[in-house]
Amino acid sequence: MDLLTVLVLNLIFILITTFVFQYIIINKFKTLYQRHAKPLIVLLAGSQIVFCMTFTLMINRDFIFDLRLIPVVVGGLYGGPIVSILLFMVVGLVRIPLGGDGVWVNFFNMLTITVFTSYISLKFRSFPLAKKLYTVVAVAISYTLLIFLMKAAVFKNPNDIQFMVIYGVTLTVGIFIIVYYIEIMKQNLVLHNAVIKSDKIEVVSQLAASVSHEVRNPLTVTRGFLQMLKDPSIEEEKRLYYLNTAIDELDRAETIIKDYLTFAKPQSGTASSICVKTEIEKALELIIPYANHFSVSIKKDLMEGMNISGEASKFHQCILNIIKNGIEAMPNGGDLVISCRETEGRQVTISIKDTGCGMTPQQLARLGEPYFSTKAEKGTGLGMMVVHKIIDEMNGRIEVKSKLEQGTIFKIDLPLYDTEKREI
Repeated sequence: MDLLTVLVLNLIFILITTFVFQYIIINKFKTLYQRHAKPLIVLLAGSQIVFCMTFTLMINRDFIFDLRLIPVVVGGLYGGPIVSILLFMVVGLVRIPLGGDGVWVNFFNMLTITVFTSYISLKFRSFPLAKKLYTVVAVAISYTLLIFLMKAAVFKNPNDIQFMVIYGVTLTVGIFIIVYYIEIMKQNLVLHNAVIKSDKIEVVSQLAASVSHEVRNPLTVTRGFLQMLKDPSIEEEKRLYYLNTAIDELDRAETIIKDYLTFAKPQSGTASSICVKTEIEKALELIIPYANHFSVSIKKDLMEGMNISGEASKFHQCILNIIKNGIEAMPNGGDLVISCRETEGRQVTISIKDTGCGMTPQQLARLGEPYFSTKAEKGTGLGMMVVHKIIDEMNGRIEVKSKLEQGTIFKIDLPLYDTEKREI
Protein backbone atom coordinates (compact mmCIF):
# COMPACT_ATOMS: atom_id res chain seq x y z
CA MET A 1 0.00 0.00 0.00
CA ASP A 2 1.15 3.56 -0.66
CA LEU A 3 1.52 6.17 2.07
CA LEU A 4 -1.78 7.97 1.52
CA THR A 5 -3.78 4.71 1.56
CA VAL A 6 -2.14 3.64 4.83
CA LEU A 7 -2.74 6.99 6.51
CA VAL A 8 -6.38 7.20 5.39
CA LEU A 9 -7.02 3.63 6.57
CA ASN A 10 -5.47 4.44 9.95
CA LEU A 11 -7.46 7.66 10.27
CA ILE A 12 -10.78 6.02 9.36
CA PHE A 13 -10.28 3.32 11.99
CA ILE A 14 -9.39 5.90 14.66
CA LEU A 15 -12.42 8.04 13.78
CA ILE A 16 -14.88 5.13 13.83
CA THR A 17 -13.63 3.66 17.11
CA THR A 18 -13.55 7.08 18.76
CA PHE A 19 -17.11 7.78 17.63
CA VAL A 20 -18.33 4.41 18.93
CA PHE A 21 -16.52 4.98 22.23
CA GLN A 22 -17.97 8.47 22.69
CA TYR A 23 -21.50 7.59 21.64
CA ILE A 24 -21.91 4.19 23.31
CA ILE A 25 -19.53 4.01 26.27
CA ILE A 26 -19.52 7.61 27.46
CA ASN A 27 -23.11 8.55 26.57
CA LYS A 28 -24.95 5.27 27.14
CA PHE A 29 -22.89 3.71 29.94
CA LYS A 30 -21.97 6.77 32.00
CA THR A 31 -21.61 4.87 35.27
CA LEU A 32 -19.27 2.30 33.70
CA TYR A 33 -17.12 5.04 32.19
CA GLN A 34 -16.97 7.01 35.45
CA ARG A 35 -15.77 3.93 37.36
CA HIS A 36 -13.30 2.61 34.78
CA ALA A 37 -12.36 5.62 32.65
CA LYS A 38 -8.61 5.00 32.49
CA PRO A 39 -8.74 1.27 31.65
CA LEU A 40 -11.33 1.98 28.96
CA ILE A 41 -9.19 4.74 27.42
CA VAL A 42 -6.16 2.42 27.45
CA LEU A 43 -8.24 -0.29 25.77
CA LEU A 44 -9.48 2.11 23.07
CA ALA A 45 -6.16 3.83 22.37
CA GLY A 46 -4.25 0.54 22.63
CA SER A 47 -6.44 -1.10 19.99
CA GLN A 48 -5.97 1.95 17.75
CA ILE A 49 -2.20 1.75 18.18
CA VAL A 50 -2.11 -1.96 17.33
CA PHE A 51 -4.27 -1.40 14.25
CA CYS A 52 -2.15 1.51 13.02
CA MET A 53 1.09 -0.43 13.50
CA THR A 54 -0.41 -3.43 11.73
CA PHE A 55 -1.27 -1.41 8.62
CA THR A 56 1.88 0.64 8.07
CA LEU A 57 4.20 1.81 5.33
CA MET A 58 7.67 0.33 5.90
CA ILE A 59 10.30 2.23 3.93
CA ASN A 60 13.04 0.04 5.34
CA ARG A 61 13.74 -1.87 8.57
CA ASP A 62 14.46 1.40 10.33
CA PHE A 63 11.43 3.58 9.58
CA ILE A 64 7.75 2.62 9.74
CA PHE A 65 5.12 5.29 9.09
CA ASP A 66 1.57 5.27 10.45
CA LEU A 67 -0.73 7.38 12.67
CA ARG A 68 0.05 5.72 16.02
CA LEU A 69 0.87 9.17 17.40
CA ILE A 70 -2.82 10.18 17.43
CA PRO A 71 -4.04 7.58 19.99
CA VAL A 72 -0.80 7.99 21.99
CA VAL A 73 -1.26 11.77 22.33
CA VAL A 74 -5.07 11.87 22.62
CA GLY A 75 -5.21 8.95 25.06
CA GLY A 76 -2.46 10.46 27.20
CA LEU A 77 -3.94 13.95 27.28
CA TYR A 78 -7.43 12.76 28.26
CA GLY A 79 -6.36 9.80 30.40
CA GLY A 80 -3.51 11.32 32.37
CA PRO A 81 0.10 10.29 33.10
CA ILE A 82 -0.66 6.64 33.96
CA VAL A 83 -2.55 6.12 30.71
CA SER A 84 0.23 7.87 28.78
CA ILE A 85 2.89 5.54 30.26
CA LEU A 86 0.79 2.44 29.50
CA LEU A 87 0.31 3.53 25.89
CA PHE A 88 4.07 4.11 25.59
CA MET A 89 4.57 0.49 26.70
CA VAL A 90 2.01 -0.73 24.15
CA VAL A 91 3.90 1.06 21.34
CA GLY A 92 7.18 -0.45 22.52
CA LEU A 93 5.80 -3.98 22.73
CA VAL A 94 4.41 -3.77 19.20
CA ARG A 95 7.45 -2.02 17.67
CA ILE A 96 10.29 -4.09 19.16
CA PRO A 97 9.41 -7.34 17.30
CA LEU A 98 9.60 -5.45 13.99
CA GLY A 99 13.33 -4.88 14.60
CA GLY A 100 15.72 -2.50 12.91
CA ASP A 101 17.72 0.42 14.23
CA GLY A 102 14.57 2.50 14.00
CA VAL A 103 13.46 0.94 17.28
CA TRP A 104 15.70 3.39 19.13
CA VAL A 105 14.41 6.34 17.14
CA ASN A 106 10.85 5.25 17.92
CA PHE A 107 11.78 4.78 21.60
CA PHE A 108 13.29 8.27 21.85
CA ASN A 109 10.40 9.97 20.01
CA MET A 110 7.67 8.14 21.95
CA LEU A 111 9.45 8.78 25.25
CA THR A 112 9.58 12.51 24.45
CA ILE A 113 5.88 12.52 23.54
CA THR A 114 4.99 10.51 26.68
CA VAL A 115 6.84 12.90 28.99
CA PHE A 116 5.21 15.90 27.33
CA THR A 117 1.66 14.49 27.36
CA SER A 118 2.05 13.29 30.96
CA TYR A 119 3.02 16.79 32.01
CA ILE A 120 0.52 18.72 29.93
CA SER A 121 -2.39 16.33 30.67
CA LEU A 122 -2.60 17.71 34.21
CA LYS A 123 -3.69 21.08 32.77
CA PHE A 124 -5.08 20.04 29.38
CA ARG A 125 -8.70 19.49 30.51
CA SER A 126 -8.95 23.06 31.80
CA PHE A 127 -7.74 24.53 28.49
CA PRO A 128 -10.29 26.28 26.26
CA LEU A 129 -11.08 24.51 23.00
CA ALA A 130 -8.81 26.72 20.86
CA LYS A 131 -5.81 26.13 23.14
CA LYS A 132 -6.41 22.36 23.09
CA LEU A 133 -6.43 22.36 19.31
CA TYR A 134 -3.29 24.52 19.13
CA THR A 135 -1.55 22.13 21.53
CA VAL A 136 -2.25 18.92 19.60
CA VAL A 137 -1.47 20.57 16.27
CA ALA A 138 1.87 21.77 17.67
CA VAL A 139 2.62 18.24 18.91
CA ALA A 140 1.83 16.73 15.51
CA ILE A 141 4.00 19.24 13.63
CA SER A 142 6.86 18.91 16.13
CA TYR A 143 6.75 15.12 15.92
CA THR A 144 6.80 15.21 12.12
CA LEU A 145 9.80 17.54 12.03
CA LEU A 146 11.61 15.55 14.72
CA ILE A 147 11.24 12.17 13.05
CA PHE A 148 12.30 13.41 9.62
CA LEU A 149 15.26 15.38 11.04
CA MET A 150 16.45 12.27 12.87
CA LYS A 151 15.94 10.21 9.73
CA ALA A 152 18.16 12.63 7.79
CA ALA A 153 20.76 13.33 10.48
CA VAL A 154 21.25 9.98 12.19
CA PHE A 155 20.75 7.58 9.30
CA LYS A 156 21.99 9.89 6.56
CA ASN A 157 18.74 9.20 4.72
CA PRO A 158 17.56 12.19 2.64
CA ASN A 159 13.94 13.15 3.03
CA ASP A 160 11.33 13.18 0.30
CA ILE A 161 9.62 16.57 0.74
CA GLN A 162 6.35 15.38 -0.80
CA PHE A 163 6.37 12.31 1.44
CA MET A 164 7.03 14.46 4.53
CA VAL A 165 4.27 16.96 3.63
CA ILE A 166 1.66 14.23 3.07
CA TYR A 167 2.52 12.53 6.35
CA GLY A 168 2.67 15.76 8.33
CA VAL A 169 -0.58 17.19 6.95
CA THR A 170 -2.49 13.93 7.44
CA LEU A 171 -1.20 13.53 11.00
CA THR A 172 -1.99 17.16 11.88
CA VAL A 173 -5.46 17.18 10.31
CA GLY A 174 -6.27 13.79 11.84
CA ILE A 175 -5.36 14.72 15.41
CA PHE A 176 -7.17 18.06 14.97
CA ILE A 177 -10.38 16.30 13.86
CA ILE A 178 -10.24 13.73 16.67
CA VAL A 179 -9.74 16.29 19.46
CA TYR A 180 -12.31 18.68 17.99
CA TYR A 181 -14.88 15.86 17.76
CA ILE A 182 -14.21 14.74 21.36
CA GLU A 183 -14.58 18.30 22.65
CA ILE A 184 -17.81 18.92 20.72
CA MET A 185 -19.27 15.67 22.08
CA LYS A 186 -18.27 16.67 25.60
CA GLN A 187 -19.82 20.11 25.22
CA ASN A 188 -23.04 18.61 23.85
CA LEU A 189 -23.21 16.21 26.78
CA VAL A 190 -22.67 19.03 29.28
CA LEU A 191 -25.34 21.16 27.58
CA HIS A 192 -27.74 18.21 27.48
CA ASN A 193 -27.30 17.53 31.19
CA ALA A 194 -27.62 21.24 31.97
CA VAL A 195 -30.89 21.47 30.02
CA ILE A 196 -32.30 18.40 31.80
CA LYS A 197 -31.25 19.77 35.19
CA SER A 198 -32.70 23.18 34.37
CA ASP A 199 -35.99 21.63 33.24
CA LYS A 200 -36.22 19.58 36.44
CA ILE A 201 -35.55 22.63 38.60
CA GLU A 202 -38.11 24.65 36.65
CA VAL A 203 -40.73 21.91 36.98
CA VAL A 204 -40.15 21.58 40.72
CA SER A 205 -40.21 25.34 41.28
CA GLN A 206 -43.36 25.81 39.19
CA LEU A 207 -45.08 22.90 40.88
CA ALA A 208 -44.11 24.14 44.32
CA ALA A 209 -45.27 27.68 43.50
CA SER A 210 -48.54 26.42 42.02
CA VAL A 211 -49.39 24.12 44.92
CA SER A 212 -48.29 26.73 47.47
CA HIS A 213 -50.44 29.40 45.85
CA GLU A 214 -53.51 27.20 45.52
CA VAL A 215 -53.29 25.83 49.07
CA ARG A 216 -52.65 29.27 50.55
CA ASN A 217 -55.92 30.68 49.16
CA PRO A 218 -58.32 28.30 50.96
CA LEU A 219 -56.21 28.44 54.12
CA THR A 220 -56.38 32.23 54.11
CA VAL A 221 -60.15 32.13 53.71
CA THR A 222 -60.47 29.53 56.48
CA ARG A 223 -58.31 31.59 58.83
CA GLY A 224 -60.42 34.67 58.19
CA PHE A 225 -63.72 32.91 58.96
CA LEU A 226 -62.27 31.25 62.06
CA GLN A 227 -61.16 34.65 63.34
CA MET A 228 -64.68 35.98 62.77
CA LEU A 229 -66.06 33.11 64.84
CA LYS A 230 -64.30 34.56 67.90
CA ASP A 231 -66.97 37.26 68.02
CA PRO A 232 -69.40 36.10 70.77
CA SER A 233 -72.19 38.30 69.44
CA ILE A 234 -72.32 36.62 66.04
CA GLU A 235 -75.65 35.14 65.04
CA GLU A 236 -76.03 31.36 64.97
CA GLU A 237 -76.98 31.36 61.30
CA LYS A 238 -73.85 33.29 60.37
CA ARG A 239 -71.74 31.11 62.67
CA LEU A 240 -72.96 28.00 60.83
CA TYR A 241 -72.29 29.65 57.47
CA TYR A 242 -68.75 30.57 58.49
CA LEU A 243 -68.07 27.04 59.73
CA ASN A 244 -69.38 25.43 56.55
CA THR A 245 -67.38 27.81 54.40
CA ALA A 246 -64.20 27.09 56.38
CA ILE A 247 -64.77 23.33 56.02
CA ASP A 248 -65.39 23.70 52.28
CA GLU A 249 -62.14 25.61 51.88
CA LEU A 250 -60.20 23.00 53.82
CA ASP A 251 -61.73 20.33 51.59
CA ARG A 252 -60.56 22.29 48.56
CA ALA A 253 -57.03 22.43 49.94
CA GLU A 254 -57.15 18.68 50.56
CA THR A 255 -58.26 18.09 46.97
CA ILE A 256 -55.34 20.12 45.62
CA ILE A 257 -52.86 18.18 47.74
CA LYS A 258 -54.47 14.89 46.76
CA ASP A 259 -54.17 15.77 43.05
CA TYR A 260 -50.52 16.71 43.53
CA LEU A 261 -49.72 13.47 45.35
CA THR A 262 -51.50 11.39 42.72
CA PHE A 263 -49.42 13.08 40.05
CA ALA A 264 -46.12 12.85 41.95
CA LYS A 265 -46.18 9.39 43.54
CA PRO A 266 -45.13 6.33 41.52
CA GLN A 267 -47.54 3.64 40.44
CA SER A 268 -48.29 1.34 43.37
CA GLY A 269 -48.72 -1.77 41.23
CA THR A 270 -51.92 -2.99 42.95
CA ALA A 271 -53.90 -3.27 39.72
CA SER A 272 -57.02 -5.44 39.62
CA SER A 273 -60.10 -6.00 37.46
CA ILE A 274 -62.39 -2.95 37.32
CA CYS A 275 -65.96 -2.94 36.02
CA VAL A 276 -66.16 0.15 33.84
CA LYS A 277 -69.92 0.61 34.10
CA THR A 278 -69.92 0.25 37.92
CA GLU A 279 -67.11 2.76 38.48
CA ILE A 280 -68.59 5.35 36.13
CA GLU A 281 -71.97 5.06 37.85
CA LYS A 282 -70.30 5.55 41.25
CA ALA A 283 -68.64 8.70 39.95
CA LEU A 284 -71.96 9.97 38.56
CA GLU A 285 -73.69 9.46 41.91
CA LEU A 286 -71.15 11.76 43.54
CA ILE A 287 -71.18 14.40 40.82
CA ILE A 288 -74.93 14.70 40.15
CA PRO A 289 -75.54 17.26 42.97
CA TYR A 290 -72.69 19.33 41.57
CA ALA A 291 -74.19 19.06 38.07
CA ASN A 292 -77.61 20.11 39.35
CA HIS A 293 -76.04 23.21 40.86
CA PHE A 294 -74.89 24.21 37.34
CA SER A 295 -78.18 23.11 35.73
CA VAL A 296 -76.31 20.43 33.77
CA SER A 297 -78.20 17.37 32.57
CA ILE A 298 -76.13 14.15 32.61
CA LYS A 299 -77.00 11.37 30.19
CA LYS A 300 -75.34 7.96 30.18
CA ASP A 301 -75.09 5.07 27.75
CA LEU A 302 -72.98 2.39 29.40
CA MET A 303 -72.42 -1.11 28.05
CA GLU A 304 -72.47 -4.00 30.50
CA GLY A 305 -69.76 -6.59 31.15
CA MET A 306 -66.59 -4.64 30.34
CA ASN A 307 -63.65 -4.88 32.73
CA ILE A 308 -60.28 -3.15 32.61
CA SER A 309 -57.08 -3.50 34.64
CA GLY A 310 -56.07 -0.82 37.12
CA GLU A 311 -56.73 0.73 40.51
CA ALA A 312 -60.39 1.50 41.05
CA SER A 313 -59.71 4.61 43.14
CA LYS A 314 -57.46 6.14 40.47
CA PHE A 315 -59.83 5.34 37.62
CA HIS A 316 -62.68 6.77 39.69
CA GLN A 317 -60.70 9.97 40.24
CA CYS A 318 -59.82 10.21 36.55
CA ILE A 319 -63.49 10.02 35.46
CA LEU A 320 -64.51 12.50 38.18
CA ASN A 321 -61.91 15.03 37.06
CA ILE A 322 -63.05 14.94 33.44
CA ILE A 323 -66.78 15.11 34.30
CA LYS A 324 -66.17 17.96 36.76
CA ASN A 325 -64.25 19.92 34.12
CA GLY A 326 -67.10 19.34 31.66
CA ILE A 327 -69.68 20.61 34.15
CA GLU A 328 -67.63 23.71 34.98
CA ALA A 329 -67.35 24.42 31.24
CA MET A 330 -71.16 24.88 31.21
CA PRO A 331 -71.83 27.59 33.83
CA ASN A 332 -75.20 28.39 32.24
CA GLY A 333 -76.31 24.77 31.96
CA GLY A 334 -76.09 22.20 29.21
CA ASP A 335 -75.84 18.48 28.50
CA LEU A 336 -73.09 16.06 29.42
CA VAL A 337 -73.16 12.63 27.75
CA ILE A 338 -70.99 9.77 28.93
CA SER A 339 -70.83 6.43 27.14
CA CYS A 340 -68.63 3.35 26.99
CA ARG A 341 -68.37 0.72 24.29
CA GLU A 342 -66.15 -2.22 23.41
CA THR A 343 -64.21 -1.51 20.22
CA GLU A 344 -61.87 -3.45 17.95
CA GLY A 345 -58.67 -4.89 19.36
CA ARG A 346 -60.23 -5.71 22.74
CA GLN A 347 -60.42 -2.06 23.74
CA VAL A 348 -62.88 -0.13 25.87
CA THR A 349 -63.71 3.34 24.56
CA ILE A 350 -65.10 5.83 27.07
CA SER A 351 -66.54 9.03 25.63
CA ILE A 352 -67.38 12.11 27.74
CA LYS A 353 -68.99 14.92 25.76
CA ASP A 354 -70.15 18.32 26.98
CA THR A 355 -71.84 21.28 25.29
CA GLY A 356 -69.73 23.87 27.07
CA CYS A 357 -67.55 26.76 26.03
CA GLY A 358 -64.96 24.55 24.32
CA MET A 359 -61.33 25.38 23.72
CA THR A 360 -59.26 27.09 21.08
CA PRO A 361 -56.68 25.03 19.12
CA GLN A 362 -53.95 26.70 21.16
CA GLN A 363 -55.60 25.74 24.46
CA LEU A 364 -56.27 22.21 23.22
CA ALA A 365 -52.60 21.77 22.26
CA ARG A 366 -51.51 22.67 25.79
CA LEU A 367 -54.11 20.59 27.62
CA GLY A 368 -52.40 18.31 30.13
CA GLU A 369 -49.23 20.40 30.31
CA PRO A 370 -47.97 21.19 33.81
CA TYR A 371 -49.68 24.24 35.33
CA PHE A 372 -51.81 25.07 32.31
CA SER A 373 -55.51 25.56 32.97
CA THR A 374 -58.40 27.06 30.99
CA LYS A 375 -59.95 28.24 34.28
CA ALA A 376 -57.58 31.18 34.61
CA GLU A 377 -56.96 31.96 38.28
CA LYS A 378 -59.30 29.24 39.54
CA GLY A 379 -57.37 26.31 38.04
CA THR A 380 -53.94 24.77 38.62
CA GLY A 381 -53.79 22.30 35.75
CA LEU A 382 -53.11 19.50 38.24
CA GLY A 383 -56.43 17.79 37.50
CA MET A 384 -55.64 17.14 33.83
CA MET A 385 -52.06 16.15 34.67
CA VAL A 386 -53.51 13.54 37.00
CA VAL A 387 -55.87 12.31 34.28
CA HIS A 388 -53.06 11.88 31.76
CA LYS A 389 -50.84 10.14 34.31
CA ILE A 390 -53.56 7.68 35.35
CA ILE A 391 -54.48 6.80 31.76
CA ASP A 392 -50.79 6.33 30.92
CA GLU A 393 -50.33 4.01 33.92
CA MET A 394 -53.28 1.93 32.71
CA ASN A 395 -51.65 1.58 29.23
CA GLY A 396 -54.43 3.65 27.73
CA ARG A 397 -54.70 6.57 25.36
CA ILE A 398 -56.61 9.80 25.66
CA GLU A 399 -57.82 11.97 22.79
CA VAL A 400 -59.52 15.35 23.11
CA LYS A 401 -61.51 17.19 20.46
CA SER A 402 -62.94 20.63 21.08
CA LYS A 403 -64.33 23.66 19.28
CA LEU A 404 -64.88 27.05 20.78
CA GLU A 405 -68.51 27.52 21.94
CA GLN A 406 -69.39 24.03 20.66
CA GLY A 407 -68.17 21.80 23.45
CA THR A 408 -65.49 19.20 24.11
CA ILE A 409 -65.22 15.44 23.69
CA PHE A 410 -62.85 13.33 25.80
CA LYS A 411 -62.22 9.91 24.30
CA ILE A 412 -60.35 7.35 26.41
CA ASP A 413 -59.19 3.99 25.04
CA LEU A 414 -58.22 1.31 27.56
CA PRO A 415 -57.35 -2.37 27.04
CA LEU A 416 -59.87 -4.93 28.28
CA TYR A 417 -58.87 -6.98 31.30
CA ASP A 418 -57.37 -10.34 30.29
CA THR A 419 -59.41 -12.90 32.22
CA GLU A 420 -57.03 -15.68 31.20
CA LYS A 421 -54.07 -13.97 32.86
CA ARG A 422 -53.33 -15.44 36.28
CA GLU A 423 -51.00 -14.17 38.94
CA ILE A 424 -48.34 -16.57 40.11
